[in-house]
Amino acid sequence: MHLKTERSKKKLLSVFILAAALLFAALLFTFCYSMDNKYTSSNTDPSKDLVPLTGQWEFYSGRLYTPKDFSAGSAESPEIITIGQFGNFSSHQPSQSPFGAATYRKVLNLPSSKDAWMLEVPEIFSSCRIYVNQTLVRQMGSPDAVPVSRHIQNTLIPLPSGTVELVIQAANDTHYYSGLTYPPVLGTSSAVTNALTQKMIFYALLCFFPLGAAVTSLGVWVRKHSDPVFAAYGLVCLFFSIHVSYPFFHWLGWDLWGTSYLIEDVSYFAMLACMVLLTSRLCRGILPARLHIAVYVFTVLMSVSPVIFTYVLFPAFHNIVSIYGTIIYTSKLLISFYLILLSFLGILNDRSSVWLLAGNAVFGFGLFTDLWTGGDYEPLRFGWQDEYSGFLMVLLFMILIIRYNQNLILKNQRLTLHLQEEVDKKTARLSKMLEERKKFLSIAAHDLKAPASAIKTYIDFIREGGINIDEELGQYLEIIDKKSSQIQSDISSLQIFNAEDKIHEPPCLIDCNDFLTYVYMETKPYTDANGIYYNLNLPENHCFIWHQKTRLFRAFENIILNATEHTPPEGSLTIDAEYTGQQAVITFTDTGEGISSGDLPHIFDYKFSTKNSPGTRGLGLYFVRISLEEYGGTIKAASKKNRYTVFTVTLPLAEEKME
Repeated sequence: MHLKTERSKKKLLSVFILAAALLFAALLFTFCYSMDNKYTSSNTDPSKDLVPLTGQWEFYSGRLYTPKDFSAGSAESPEIITIGQFGNFSSHQPSQSPFGAATYRKVLNLPSSKDAWMLEVPEIFSSCRIYVNQTLVRQMGSPDAVPVSRHIQNTLIPLPSGTVELVIQAANDTHYYSGLTYPPVLGTSSAVTNALTQKMIFYALLCFFPLGAAVTSLGVWVRKHSDPVFAAYGLVCLFFSIHVSYPFFHWLGWDLWGTSYLIEDVSYFAMLACMVLLTSRLCRGILPARLHIAVYVFTVLMSVSPVIFTYVLFPAFHNIVSIYGTIIYTSKLLISFYLILLSFLGILNDRSSVWLLAGNAVFGFGLFTDLWTGGDYEPLRFGWQDEYSGFLMVLLFMILIIRYNQNLILKNQRLTLHLQEEVDKKTARLSKMLEERKKFLSIAAHDLKAPASAIKTYIDFIREGGINIDEELGQYLEIIDKKSSQIQSDISSLQIFNAEDKIHEPPCLIDCNDFLTYVYMETKPYTDANGIYYNLNLPENHCFIWHQKTRLFRAFENIILNATEHTPPEGSLTIDAEYTGQQAVITFTDTGEGISSGDLPHIFDYKFSTKNSPGTRGLGLYFVRISLEEYGGTIKAASKKNRYTVFTVTLPLAEEKME
């Protein structure tokens, strides 16, 4: 019962999130339609604010009139149109061809102004000439060339005060749009440039923020090999970012060899294809799989359709442009219904990816609104409805990424805590085992020492007792004597090892200079007894290390004893210290007999010795090495036979105590 209640609450929360996202999108679109729309702007005074030049344009179909033609009165009677009323020239030609040429004319009366007047002219398809008061001020491409020399670019044109005659010639034979499709905007130069700056900042946000989201999502998918939902949404954000970059290309005039609008259209439908794939992935089992596959295949075909229509069908069949427009409109409408319906059904069926589904629903709603207000809405300063909804979709997706990263951090924290607990358990178990083995070795060494000594005593008694010993028995006794001596040596080694390991002194902070001075004073009697010059060189600065003081002293004492043993009288032994970086470097240099190159790599190995005398051997430098390594230190040796030996010890510094 409790589980059922929790599921109901979760479903209600998901429905609320979806409804809130759609309501916010609806309010945003309503605000933009009323306040940022060229067709609903009521301002007619360009000195106060921007004035979209939408209506009362003279339109001359099939003619490229110059201002002189109008002055001479040779122009035919015009048709009065609203810019944006027609997407191409098909409605004005008997052949219904979307291609052709036309002239646009408008007369303005501009009052005197301290700030100069400026006209923002959006892209004109696909070439144009712009005249201001009978003067050619802009030419992009060549409208009267055959074929038309194409150049599409947004532009700014300064206008004088007083009566201003605008004449725009336009021609197109390649693009599905023709002529002056988007209304120009009039205002003071400061107002126009400010609005343009705002628009560029807006589109930079729309372009680069989704690009960052795409990199984040694809990075999560590549690094973690997680749900392919992250890959699909990363591609959605990437294609959206490419699509909304078009204002930068239009203002720069980068046609990219006629592919800029293809990139804009292909990236848009590729984004829709990824969204369909993503939605079908999130809502599996709600609708038949064949329906998801059919919609996805359809969107993939629509992604390549701009290339096919532009390069194959438009040149061969001009009238197919209107059919292409119908196909585009219908496909967007179907996809918008698909996204909204699947998002609602997914949430009602208790799907967990509520933020993704809400983003898809918002985008579908924006796509539908864009189609619904087609011809009645064009942004004055900012963006289109599907661009707003695409950005909202990215924001909702970023919420999902943040939640995913939070869950990942919590999961890592739980794993780290669990790992620490396991490490503590294993460490305690290993420590217990080591203590038991040490105890066993200590007892074994103690218990074996007496029998081994007894064997040695009996062998000596037999040899010295006058017993008649033949040659064969003598050989057996010799073997027993050698083996018992070896056992005694091993037992002594175990006892020494156990004695060294019983140092339970806790580690502490040790001042290197004070400690080395203490070592020098305690070991000076050894060098004095052997007639060796003993030197200590310390730096002025102090540093601290973390170690067991008694164990470290025994390690250094062992090095010094070895040096005094192998250095002749009148030789020297020098201790130098240097504190560099994060470690203390301490060297012990003697002028003794040295170590052969063959023995040098093995001197720190267990039970290795350069001596040939019987008994306990090969443990001193071994204990030095393990005593240093236990606290992160190292020891190395360099030597030249009959000249010198240098032992170099490094120990990590305790940084918080460095002076």
